[in-house]
Amino acid sequence: GKFRPAWSPNARTSPAREMTPTICLAARTPRCCFEPMHFKRHAPGDHDVTLDVKFCGVCHTDVHNAKNDFMSSTYPICPGHEVAGVVTAVGSAVSKFKVGDRVGVGCIVDACLKCRNCLAGNEQFCTAPGGFTWSYGSKPVHGRAGTEVTMGGYSTCMVVHEYFLVNLPDSLPMDKAGPLLCAGVTTYSPLRRFNVGPGTRVGINGLGGLGTMAVKQAKAMGATVTVISRSRNKESHARAMGASSLVVSTDPASLREYAGSLDLVIDTVAVRHDLGANVMSGPGLLDLLDVNGTWVYAGVILDMQDVQPVRLVFKQNAVTGSLIGGIKMTQECIDFCAKHGLLPETEVVPATPAMLTKVFELLDAGNDKGMRYVLAIGDTLNESTFKAPRARAPNLTGRTRLAAQLFFVMGRLILSKVEGAVIDRAGLIAGTLAAATVAGVGVLAASRIGPMMSGN
Repeated sequence: GKFRPAWSPNARTSPAREMTPTICLAARTPRCCFEPMHFKRHAPGDHDVTLDVKFCGVCHTDVHNAKNDFMSSTYPICPGHEVAGVVTAVGSAVSKFKVGDRVGVGCIVDACLKCRNCLAGNEQFCTAPGGFTWSYGSKPVHGRAGTEVTMGGYSTCMVVHEYFLVNLPDSLPMDKAGPLLCAGVTTYSPLRRFNVGPGTRVGINGLGGLGTMAVKQAKAMGATVTVISRSRNKESHARAMGASSLVVSTDPASLREYAGSLDLVIDTVAVRHDLGANVMSGPGLLDLLDVNGTWVYAGVILDMQDVQPVRLVFKQNAVTGSLIGGIKMTQECIDFCAKHGLLPETEVVPATPAMLTKVFELLDAGNDKGMRYVLAIGDTLNESTFKAPRARAPNLTGRTRLAAQLFFVMGRLILSKVEGAVIDRAGLIAGTLAAATVAGVGVLAASRIGPMMSGN
C-alpha cells in the first residue's frame, strides 16, 4: 500500500517560542572561503524538533553548491546534509521523538506531502511547485521549514519538522551516522529498487566515498560484488570492503575478460567518463552488463558520451539514474546499516574554516582515499572559532572540469540542431547534390569532348 503521511503545515497552537541563536560556517561567495557567522533558526512550531548538531559530514555536493557549479546557489551558504545530533526540545504535537533522542537530518527538510510521489514515500520527487526543500540553500515553500533560505548542518543547531527526521539506533556511532544519510541512501536506494540479493552480480564503478559504501551494502545483501576502477591501485581496498574481483576500466583485456558478467552496475563516478556505448568503439563499460543488465548513475554529471540505442537493444540493457531516497527509505537504510555493522570510512576533523579549505580541496581532487570527512561540530564550533585567523580560499581545480562539461553540453546541443536540420532537409540536400554531381559530370564531359569535336 501507499505510504500516506498525515502532516499539516506547521501551525502554532502552543505559545510561540523564540528563534534559536546559532553559529555556523558559511561561504559568502563562490570562492568557498568559509567563515563563522551568527544567525537565528526559525521559531519552532508544534511539530518541530530542535537538535544540537554533534557531527556533520562534508559531501562532494557541498563543494558543488558552495562554488555554484549548478548556477543556482544563494549566499551566504551554509552547507551540510549529513547531520547527526541530539534532541534538545520538541513541540507540543511531536509524537515521534523526545528530548535526548539521537536523530539525523538528511537532504530533505520539507515537501508538499500531498502529491503522488510524496504519498508513495518518495519526497525527493515532490511534484508540487518548488519541489522538495533541501537542507540548505533552498527557499521553503511548503510551510514547515521557516521562511528564509535554509541553512545546513555546518551549524550548532537545527530546527526540523519531525516528519523529516530519522532515528539513529544506539548501535550506530554518531560520527559514522551522517554519511549514511546521503552517501548511504544514495547507493542503498538503487540496490533495493533493483531487488539485489543472493545471486545478483553487482558492479560498483568507482571506489570513493559512495563506492565504498555501495560495496559494503551489496555484499551484505548477498550479492557478488565487482569493483570497476581505472587501475589496480585500489584492488586490496576493494577486496577488504567485500569485493570478489576488480575490473580495470582502462584495460581492454580486462573489459573483455569480464564482459557480460554483471546484472547491475552502480556508477558513483562524478566526472565525465565514456561508457563505450558507441558502435564504433572497442570494448567498453557497457559490455560488462549481461542480458537485461542495468547501468545506474548515482553520481551527478552534466554530460556523457553518446549512448547509441543499438548497443542497448541487442542485450536489452538499460541506462538509468537514481536520486538519494525518501524519508522512509533513508530510515530503512540507517536500520539496515546498523543491523549489519556497515559503517562508512570516515575521518573526523575540526569544524574550522581552515579545515574546510583542506577537505574541499581533497574532495575536489577526486577523494582517492574513499574517505568521508566529518566535522566535529559539537566539540569544535563555538565562539572561539571567531578568533581564529581567516582561512584562505581553497584551490578548486574542478572548475576546469565543469567548464569542459559545459563545453560538451553546448557542443552536443549545436550538433543536434545541425543534425536535425540536415535530416529535415535530406530530400532537398540529396537532390541538390545529385544535380550538382550530374552538372559536374556534364561539364567535365563537355570539356573533354569539345576539343575532340573541334579537332575533327
